[in-house]
Amino acid sequence: MPAAPLRPVWQWLVYGHLWLAICAAAQVGWTGLFMVDAPELWRYALSVALGTFAGYCVMRLARANSPEHAQYANLTWYNQHRRTIIVLVAFSGVLAFILLWPLWLRLWQWLVPVVLLAFFYVTPFSDRKGNAIGLRSIPFVKTWLISVLWVIVAVAVPLRLDAHEHSVGLQLGMACMRLPLILSLTIAFDIRDLDNDPPRLRTVPQLFGVRGAKALAIFLLCASAAMESLFLRGLDYGNAVPVMLIGYACALVLILRAKPVRDPIYYAFLIDGIMVLIPLCVWLGTRL
Repeated sequence: MPAAPLRPVWQWLVYGHLWLAICAAAQVGWTGLFMVDAPELWRYALSVALGTFAGYCVMRLARANSPEHAQYANLTWYNQHRRTIIVLVAFSGVLAFILLWPLWLRLWQWLVPVVLLAFFYVTPFSDRKGNAIGLRSIPFVKTWLISVLWVIVAVAVPLRLDAHEHSVGLQLGMACMRLPLILSLTIAFDIRDLDNDPPRLRTVPQLFGVRGAKALAIFLLCASAAMESLFLRGLDYGNAVPVMLIGYACALVLILRAKPVRDPIYYAFLIDGIMVLIPLCVWLGTRL
């Protein structure tokens, strides 16, 4: 059933993915806390926010004409605001490209695959039944693809902007710390989509049920918290650990309360907001 109507501000924040764009920039900023000298990080973070907004809007526009659109309040909203969104997407895409241009030679090997995979996740093309064609429809791919792309954009790519060269081992280590967190949040969204996702997707809740999916998400969340705690202590930021764990505790509560109900505020604002809350807690903690 379509969700209850939201006020326009909330519609733009959650349906229009403005909040998710802020979350993406916060994730880049989290990585930036542990970089030595990256004066161009602001440029990359802003372009990531713009690219996130444009990319997710394009995916929603691709699905807005599918037979399932009437079931989703957000897809109905995209149909109602199609022209405005297309203009904003074009503007955001161009501005992101301009911002990234000075960094292009250093980052294109990473960003081109990300853009291509994001495009093919949900393409503008559809089958004879009107269903969107994309990587999203491949069994077992949905959860992993989303999480890996987020980690590449928020961790692997920013590290290449640091004047201090980081070893491959450190880059992999930081990516492995962030991946369980993103996976746990993605599983929470799979719980939300359980009643709407076709069985062929084989998402975690479809395979293990809601309780099993929550158990796995909590395990991943705890693994991420443990690795981040060790990382902070290794950098002599032991005082930051309790503050950081406040963010993880909030994530734990939200995952425990997750249900197969399309509540846009709960999921697209609160659960997505964990990607802002934890970096904020880490930032505050490192200043104690």
